Amino acid sequence: MFAGCKKEEEEPIITEDLSYVIRTYYRYESNGHIYKTTWTYDGHQETSNKYYENGLLTSEYKNYSYNGLNASYDYYSYNDSIIRHQHVECEYLDDTYRRVKYRKTQYYDPEPYIYETYYEYDGKKLLGYTSYRNGILTGENHYEYNGLRCTYTTTSYYSSSNAIQMEQSYDIAYLDDSYLRTKSSLRTRRRYDTNGNLTSTDTYYYVYDYEGKKPTGYQYFVNGKLSTVARDYKYDGLTCYYFVDRYQDGEVYSTSLYEVEYLE
Repeated sequence: MFAGCKKEEEEPIITEDLSYVIRTYYRYESNGHIYKTTWTYDGHQETSNKYYENGLLTSEYKNYSYNGLNASYDYYSYNDSIIRHQHVECEYLDDTYRRVKYRKTQYYDPEPYIYETYYEYDGKKLLGYTSYRNGILTGENHYEYNGLRCTYTTTSYYSSSNAIQMEQSYDIAYLDDSYLRTKSSLRTRRRYDTNGNLTSTDTYYYVYDYEGKKPTGYQYFVNGKLSTVARDYKYDGLTCYYFVDRYQDGEVYSTSLYEVEYLE
């Protein structure tokens, strides 16, 4: 006799939770100007991205084309009748289309050149990247992780020499192991003169609040002083309204109403 063999069940398809990550609409007012950004998607594939100021289109991404995880699109910036154009080709890590493995940008004006960046991952963790301009190395970064915490440093150089112009150190804490939602971000910027002397050190610190995966506020500090507070988040489905207060010398000098809409 032969024993019956039970067919193994297929593994379920696990869709990553991208709640409150992908925006479709963003609007705020500041100093008498109204700024608005819109995005459209086919699934998670971005199909357009437009920026407006006071109702006028100022820049946009369009002409999207996808082949699996590979994509190409064009960027146009409109300023005083001057149109600037870039063509982008990229490859994504996965079908969230949030994590880029490779990006090549062809700049056409005012000076044509090609900028390429290669990104390395361990699962969903970004381990570092390497950038080239016209095939010449311009920068590379390697990330170190301790649980959901990540640190790395970027360095830029004076074009006329190998002298360091600026170093920026980052210390980022993520909300979860998607590494797409940030709990806090500390950036320390150090500037040097052409002789290698340190001329300034500045720190920029964001701390974000959540209810589950839903953003509920943030605070922003510059050199230890409170600069911005986002507060009073109100959700209507996938649409969120909140206020942003900007501070100077410890006092609020402006308040703006923000509106954000999420894809899911």
